[in-house]
Amino acid sequence: MFRRSSNPNLIVGIFLLIILALFLSPNFLPRFISEIAPEIYSGVPCDWLRHSDDRANHQSLLGRAVDNPFELSVSLGAFPQQGSDIWQIRITLRNNSLGTVPIIYDPAQVSIGDNGTSGLGLIFNPANSLQGQFARGAEPQAFPETQIRLLGPRQSCIHTVEIPAGNVLVDPSLTSGTAQVQAYYRGTTRGAIVQSQASLATPIYTDQGLWVGYAESPAVEVRTTPLQ
Repeated sequence: MFRRSSNPNLIVGIFLLIILALFLSPNFLPRFISEIAPEIYSGVPCDWLRHSDDRANHQSLLGRAVDNPFELSVSLGAFPQQGSDIWQIRITLRNNSLGTVPIIYDPAQVSIGDNGTSGLGLIFNPANSLQGQFARGAEPQAFPETQIRLLGPRQSCIHTVEIPAGNVLVDPSLTSGTAQVQAYYRGTTRGAIVQSQASLATPIYTDQGLWVGYAESPAVEVRTTPLQ
């Protein structure tokens, strides 16, 4: 029979070796977790991100200063084979900066197609009959804070688009096996600060601190046959 060691120095030594390994290779733990459980490490649902609060006075200076914080990827679920299936397309948005960056996000308005407004979306090449689904309307000068989420430093979030098979299987541009899809995030305006008439204090910031620019993921081929 094996006897359990009662030497506390051995336990402390093992713990210190683990800590040392993590310091010597800071990417070891993220890579290890991403390999054994990619769905856990890839990020939380974007709908779980914290809402902004009082953008006139609470913003990250690092987040405001970053040039291009975003990295996007898109992954496709199994292509529908029958009318009852649901096709899932997962968008991952990552903030590669050291600041907290606000994003425009409404789970009901992650657009298929690009009408030039701020937010997440998908682009198919060639364009297909899904174009215009979940489209966003005209862009306001000031975004409601309920539509502004905060993506922390090095944090990722996921949005899953679910499309009924009936909208997919009838479109030859999708079933041909030659289509591609990519995800994008666009910011068109810094956002205006609307000061409450009841407030006597002067806001610290003159805008909502939204990132202005365009980022897109690599294109992914739409596979129409099940993986073998």
